[in-house]
Amino acid sequence: MKALLFLVSVWGCLGMVQCQKDAVAPDAETAPDTASACVDSRAQPLIDELLRTPKANPAGEVWRYTWEGRPVFLVKSFRPDDYQKVYEVTNAQLQYVGAPSGGITGKGDGKCPTFSAQATNGCLVWRDSR
Repeated sequence: MKALLFLVSVWGCLGMVQCQKDAVAPDAETAPDTASACVDSRAQPLIDELLRTPKANPAGEVWRYTWEGRPVFLVKSFRPDDYQKVYEVTNAQLQYVGAPSGGITGKGDGKCPTFSAQATNGCLVWRDSR
């Protein structure tokens, strides 16, 4: 009887542990830490900004997506309540578009509510490997 109770307890505890996929990164697969899945020099100012901050765990990342027919970059923050910011390239300049997630509510700033559902072709441009 004790063995059965022990097995049921272990099974119940294992059932509570789940892995969750990041809702911010649609169609994106995890890229290796040692190399970027894609390279895009237009993201360099975003990378430079992340490098000016202390190393974090999990590491900061820059992803490139296609959203509403244009290339955009998503800066994935390492803090849970930080906004996950989207930038577009306009006239060779990066312009802030909005935050599809993050913040206290987890729902972003409301400026790009369709991003999570409509962004495609996600690829990792850079991950902080310091």
